[in-house]
Amino acid sequence: MRWKPSHGHVPRGFLGAAGSLTEIELVLVFAEPGDPHDGETHNGLRSAYSYATYAFETGKDQFHRNVRAILDSCWPELSFEEQMKKVWMTESVLCSAKRECGSVSAAATGECGRRYLIKQLELMPHALVVALGRKAQDRLRSIGFTDYLPASAVAPPGCNFSGARESWARIPVELRRK
Repeated sequence: MRWKPSHGHVPRGFLGAAGSLTEIELVLVFAEPGDPHDGETHNGLRSAYSYATYAFETGKDQFHRNVRAILDSCWPELSFEEQMKKVWMTESVLCSAKRECGSVSAAATGECGRRYLIKQLELMPHALVVALGRKAQDRLRSIGFTDYLPASAVAPPGCNFSGARESWARIPVELRRK
């Protein structure tokens, strides 16, 4: 795991819950944050949250554009700001892996899962939880959380695999059923 705020490495990758917890209908769980963008630095969690807002709002890269497409498919009539009241997005591990897309130790994933991830999910028992990618799915199962919709990763390379977009198309369908 990496901790270097001057280079953008802080716990990050979470966004949403801009209203009350009861308004949240959807929780998106990703693997772990990728490497920070060029020039991305943080002085704490507030700056990480602000940067995530900017990145999703502007569609900074393919990952952010794919997530925006999912949000727009769930709530096409709502603005980004309004969507942020209905969703909580988080990482199964909040810190970057030593190498982008690389493995994270079982000890780190277990600790992060027990300390942070499961506690976040417990705050929103009414929401549809979607595990985006195999890492997120495996990590949820490892902490005993199995009530989720599996879908393909939204970051490269997984987002480019056959069937990825079709798996994301199930999200608004399941959300309407909930």
